[in-house]
Amino acid sequence: MNEKTIIVESGRCSWGKCIYCSFSKKPDVSEASYKRLKDNLDYNLSDDSKIDTLKYFNSGSFLDEKQIPKSFRIYLLEKCNKIGVKNLIFECLPEHVNEKVLKELQKSRKTVHVTFALGLEVADDIVLKKINKGFTVDVYKKTAVLLKKYGFGVRTYLMVNLPYVSNIKKSLETSVNLALSLSESIAVINTYPYGYSPLYKLWLDDKWHPLDKKQFDSVCSQYKNNNKIELFFDDFITYPKFPDFLKEKIKGATSRCLNHPNFNVWQEYLERFYKKPTSKEYLLFLPCAFRKPYSRSSSHKKIIERLHGIPNYQKIHQIMISTPGVIPRELETKYPFESYDWPEWEETSAVKKEYTTVTQKRIVDYLSCHKYKKIFCYFKPESESYLALKNACLYLKLPLYSLLDEKMYKEIKDMNKGEKLNSPLTQRRLLDAFSKKLRDMI
Repeated sequence: MNEKTIIVESGRCSWGKCIYCSFSKKPDVSEASYKRLKDNLDYNLSDDSKIDTLKYFNSGSFLDEKQIPKSFRIYLLEKCNKIGVKNLIFECLPEHVNEKVLKELQKSRKTVHVTFALGLEVADDIVLKKINKGFTVDVYKKTAVLLKKYGFGVRTYLMVNLPYVSNIKKSLETSVNLALSLSESIAVINTYPYGYSPLYKLWLDDKWHPLDKKQFDSVCSQYKNNNKIELFFDDFITYPKFPDFLKEKIKGATSRCLNHPNFNVWQEYLERFYKKPTSKEYLLFLPCAFRKPYSRSSSHKKIIERLHGIPNYQKIHQIMISTPGVIPRELETKYPFESYDWPEWEETSAVKKEYTTVTQKRIVDYLSCHKYKKIFCYFKPESESYLALKNACLYLKLPLYSLLDEKMYKEIKDMNKGEKLNSPLTQRRLLDAFSKKLRDMI
């Protein structure tokens, strides 16, 4: 079956208060006009398109005329009939569903089977009220019955692991049983927070956490082979995106900075949801740099230049260790990795000890979930990051290969005793040894 999904911004949702919704809370949501919607549809759906099922999703409700003009609804259905679309699915709040508009749609749809996607989320009025859903289970039931009366299909969205649900599995079972009695199909979605949503703040405050793959599969295992139910674990998962009002420059060598919530959610993402690039077979841990992003610093430029000369360079995954935890090279430009400062001269012995402990756990968590053929590193032997890394690998019983010639490093330091030696790791002799060791081992 040929399926196509079109997603458009069409202004704000008429409700827009759901705790998990980020879209309607963004400061810049594009309004829709007939012309813009028509141009977008014609661009995505040409007259010679061969589409069986079209999913047309806007930023709210398809039947809200403040978002989708009635004239465009008619045009969309005419186009679907013209090119032979068999099934059209769109989303709508119950408040916009009434007999008048359903009769109008009946006239326009002709041979197209139209399905309304209703976001019930959970069949529990207490939870629905707490998440600010805006309608009750009874309203959902009446809307579904009305839609079926006029020959329209019903697709129900359910969200797994919403806050305020005490028994996730039992709650899902109750919700699925109700939805099965009123729906042609069900989409079971793993709840995941986005930056502008109140749910994102609950995550930052350590009051709620999303389910990982193992947890989601365990909760949903009994529905895996049900043809009426689709399971969506990571279709809507993305890296933590912070809105401007939650961003702050994290500056200081303190316990608060080390354990900052904005660092913690990133480390949780890297542990539980991040997928390392499939081409990366070898891991190279590197120190951070004062300049952000790290790749713009003098020290990292020199290291990267040497790495480019290594055969199979593209197979090496560079990951920095610093105050935020572990930072993959491809994510170094994301907030907060480019917006923190840890003044080493402010460190106390207690902070150094805590840094080593916290960083070791973050490394253990990452390496427990992501596998590599070999793990390399390039650190000053006296650094707390190196100590944390060594302890993490010892704990996990993983071999760790240091690319630093420690004898040469000591000689260079002794030769410059009494003088400030900037970036000792980027001394030419040490980089020569670094390159040779790495080249010989991969």
